[in-house]
Amino acid sequence: MADGVNDAIRAYIDGLAGTESPVRIPWEQWLVLTPPYQETKFTQKEVTKRYRRNGYDWDIHGSLYTPAREVDPSLAFVFFHGGADSESVFDLTPDGRPGVARVLASQGFTVLAITYPGHYPPVNVWKEPIETRQPIYLLDKELPLKETLDRNLKCTFNTILQGAGELTTENLKGCDLLVWGHSTGGSMAAALYRFTPLKVIGLANFGTGGPDGWRKNWRDETKAEEYKELAVDVVSRRSPKTYHEAGYEDPPDLMPWGGSEQLFDWAKSSHRSQIKTSLCDNQHRGIPIMLEQYPQQAGLPLAEYVDHLEDPDPQWLKTISVLALVGENDKGHWVCNGAKIADKREMYMARRYKKSGVARNQVVVIPRYGHFGFMELHNERFVYLWLWALKHGFFGKRG
Repeated sequence: MADGVNDAIRAYIDGLAGTESPVRIPWEQWLVLTPPYQETKFTQKEVTKRYRRNGYDWDIHGSLYTPAREVDPSLAFVFFHGGADSESVFDLTPDGRPGVARVLASQGFTVLAITYPGHYPPVNVWKEPIETRQPIYLLDKELPLKETLDRNLKCTFNTILQGAGELTTENLKGCDLLVWGHSTGGSMAAALYRFTPLKVIGLANFGTGGPDGWRKNWRDETKAEEYKELAVDVVSRRSPKTYHEAGYEDPPDLMPWGGSEQLFDWAKSSHRSQIKTSLCDNQHRGIPIMLEQYPQQAGLPLAEYVDHLEDPDPQWLKTISVLALVGENDKGHWVCNGAKIADKREMYMARRYKKSGVARNQVVVIPRYGHFGFMELHNERFVYLWLWALKHGFFGKRG
């Protein structure tokens, strides 16, 4: 084994460089993936930014991980969470192992994990039970319910990305960016370039599905996803029942904390917001007929609700590489109502990226995992896949 590259890693690297897609990683190969870099210590600190959009001030919160020894000081990672989560799911797993942000920092890379406005409570403790919980948009001031409900109609995709862009620009000066998004965060990751002057060189994803406009195209063209509208004033709330119905439970040996009940006990007061506004859902799903209703109530231009459905800048797309990891048991991203391989969401997105002229583009299927595999046993290996790809030039030659 030269330079830490064993047969499993070599097969993966060769797969990334090949023409066949997707790249499949057998379970026995997955279990022997090793880290590409020597472990280092790191520091962690909270960062926040207050900014203004759509008539209100908003607070956005993040965790910045800085390694004691950086592999590449000119490169940093930015993480976007799923729709009802927070940055905390990247910090520690439910059973106390290091989350993927910690693993990545310990490999020598700066990481900024961001929480959407409203999803991070003061001192990271939710006082309201999930059943009555509302987003908390300012960290130092309790807002009247009437204002919170109005903000729910105005915390648009652009509102979230403006804050993320300002937080990123302020804390990662001089860095190129690799952006990681999970679920709803995938479309956020694919749009960060619009809100920061820093250079986004690639997307390193897991279960994301690409830009929201492309998700609408995928649904319309393949019928692999059911069409779903949410009423304008709805706030969805997660529970063990909804988690089970969504197909988010994986084999017990991959979830050392136990089942859904134990997961929600861990997450109910911190780690995850467990709520998602209908605006976020309708924007992420790409439902124009519903998005056209928000301007009437919020008094904002229609473009504020639908411009994120436009294709990404074609010139930017030609400068990036996209590495899409997906679990073979991910109901919404790989199983997809039994869709044939070519119609699975990640494969459709890969075709769109390829057609757009991205530098490099590949889908990697990991056995046994579902939508939240990055929290489960062996989660560090997701990071190893990103970093072996980086080290062997998938995201372009550096240094």
